[in-house]
This record gives sequence, C-alpha cells and structure tokens, in this order.
Amino acid sequence: MGIIVFYEGNNGTQNIVQTVEDTPGQNFRPVKNDEIRSCKLYGVRPGCEIMAYDSPDGSTSDDFTIINVKRISPEYTVDTFERSYEDEYVVVSFIRNNGLDGKISRIKIN
Repeated sequence: MGIIVFYEGNNGTQNIVQTVEDTPGQNFRPVKNDEIRSCKLYGVRPGCEIMAYDSPDGSTSDDFTIINVKRISPEYTVDTFERSYEDEYVVVSFIRNNGLDGKISRIKIN
C-alpha cells in the first residue's frame, strides 16, 4: 500500500497537513482547507491518479491538478501543484485559473 503525504509548504516542506493511503475511490475535503502546497509519494502504485481541486466540490471550472503515477518510487516529491510536467515517475497536468498552491479544497484518488 502506497502512502501520499500532503504538505503545507512547497517542495515537501513545513507541516504535514494530511497523510492518506493510495486506495482508489477516495474523495474528501482536506483536514485543513487551503493549506496544501505539495506532496510526497511513498511507494504509490503505478496507475494511481491524484486530483487536487481549488473548488470544494471538485468542480473543474476552477484550478485543478491531476497527478498520474507512471512508476513506483520509494519517495517522490511533487514540489508544487502549479506546474505541468512529465518525468519517469509521474505526469502532472495543471489547469490554471488563479492559482492552486495553498488553495486546495478537495482531493480525489483513483
């Protein structure tokens, strides 16, 4: 079972806001609204999709980011939710409206 740790600061720094497993079918409001700016993935399964939304109801009319895990890694840091990129471990797709870091109000994991 992989672990996803959400952080208050960019680059996986400052306080941990919330820790969850990579179980599919999760859809929740973070324990602290508008705090998360980055996350670390510990052994998260390939095919896992992590979606972070500015909108509390997960609307795609506001900022959102989708992280698709391609390959398992013992520890991988997603430094920001405001950058689209791809490497050997993940594909990150950021759809901008007015910024997402520190404004995440809903998370879905599939």
